[in-house]
Amino acid sequence: MKKFLAPLIEEDIARLDRGEVSEVKTINYLAIKAFRSEVQQPSTTTASKTPSVDPKFLDMAISQLKIFIFAGHDTTASTVSFAYSRLYRHPEVLTSTRAEHDQVLGPDTSQALARLTENPNLLNQMPYTSAVIRETLRLYPPGATARVGVPGGFLTDPATGKVYPTEGMTLWSTSFATHRLAEYWVRPDEFLPERWLTRDAADPLYPRKNAYRPFELGPRNCIGQELAQVEMRAILAMTVRELDIEPAYPANAPEALGEKAYQSMGVGDITGHVKDGFPVRVKLRAGGK
Repeated sequence: MKKFLAPLIEEDIARLDRGEVSEVKTINYLAIKAFRSEVQQPSTTTASKTPSVDPKFLDMAISQLKIFIFAGHDTTASTVSFAYSRLYRHPEVLTSTRAEHDQVLGPDTSQALARLTENPNLLNQMPYTSAVIRETLRLYPPGATARVGVPGGFLTDPATGKVYPTEGMTLWSTSFATHRLAEYWVRPDEFLPERWLTRDAADPLYPRKNAYRPFELGPRNCIGQELAQVEMRAILAMTVRELDIEPAYPANAPEALGEKAYQSMGVGDITGHVKDGFPVRVKLRAGGK
């Protein structure tokens, strides 16, 4: 991986050394520029003699890129699997998703990759697809977060006022549960992407502030959340129009919350996955071109 990433970073370093300014600024480019302005002392010589970035920075940058590339692949894959499951169970949502992709990418599915390659910003013009992903994450948040209690740290029950000390405790945020509480969500167990499209705070479906926490909130929220959502939009845009994806669980498979494709965690898992790896039958759609 270092052999692959190092040349990309070194290329951006060379561009900065030459004083080149590009309209397309990669994560590498921005990180190197920030490092040079905030950490590395500016050169007092000519631009052509600008020193290269500290090798320690190169190692650090590669480590962070590896986190971006690999750390989210498991949670992203699980969320996409749950999205396929929900789309299968809600054909009207699938129809609307496909219609949006026809509108944004054109009806010829064979041209989708070329259009996205030419203009990746098209992925930002898919509000309904984004709503499908957000609603999937509401029902099936793949990760959770924990905090270590501290002396003098307390939790207060807002209903009773009872105070609970946190010292010696590990506090676990169960977003899977809070995302399904009727006091926060209207029709909490239903798959309703429309709740993410309303802009009217008076609408009963309008999401309550801070109730949605698949990536958590605050300074320790998921640093890769935007990348993950772009990846999922791209995956759905490249698949749902060409393929019919049907869950293939045995008739006697166990269910939870009325679903065979429920979320579970196996021994050693740190994130939630679709039960039994989500067995499916995949068919090319007739006239999917």
